[in-house]
Amino acid sequence: MKISMIIPAAGSSTRHPPNKLLDKIGGKTVIVQTIELYLNHDFEIIVIIGHEYDKMTAAISSSIKKQIKIIKNNQYQSGLSQSIKKGVESAKKDCDYFGFSLGDKPFIEKETIDTILIQLETTTPKILIPTFKGISGHPTFFSQIYRDELLAISGDSGGRELLKQNKDVITYFPVNDPGIILDMDTYYTDQNEN
Repeated sequence: MKISMIIPAAGSSTRHPPNKLLDKIGGKTVIVQTIELYLNHDFEIIVIIGHEYDKMTAAISSSIKKQIKIIKNNQYQSGLSQSIKKGVESAKKDCDYFGFSLGDKPFIEKETIDTILIQLETTTPKILIPTFKGISGHPTFFSQIYRDELLAISGDSGGRELLKQNKDVITYFPVNDPGIILDMDTYYTDQNEN
C-alpha cells in the first residue's frame, strides 16, 4: 500500500505568534516532532511550508530533509485548502491513499499510526478518520479516487466540504489516543489553565 503523507505546515500561526511550529517541546520543534511520527513508515512525506519559510526549513535537519519533500506554498494566506492542493499535486500519481496530518499535531502516538495503517490495509476504506471519544482527529486518509475532488477544494475549511459530500463512505475508527485531537492551540490553552 502506497501512502503520500501530506503535512500542511504553512499557516500564519495567528493564535500563537510568531510561529507555534517552531516552539520546542522536549527540546525539539513542533514541526520536527510531527514529521518524525511518520519517518519510520514507507511513506512519501510531503511538508507544505509558507509562513516563515526560511526559518521553518532551517529548523528541519538535513538528515530529515533527505527523507521528505518540502513544498513552498506562497498562497498560504488563502487558507488550508491551498496547502492540501499543493500536497496532492506533489504526491506520487500511483499512491493508494493521501494521508493528512496538520503540522501542529506532534502528540499522536506512533502505535496509533501503526494501528490505523493495519485498518487501512485490511478494510481499504474510501475515507478513514480516527476518533477519540467520538471526536474526529488526525491523521486522516483519503483514497486516490478523491484526487480531483481534493484539488478542487477552496478556502480555509480543508476537506470539510468533501467530507460532507461523502459522509456515507467515511470509516470512523476509534483509537485510545487523545493525541489525535490535541493540537498546539489546545496545548497552550491547557498549559495556561494549569
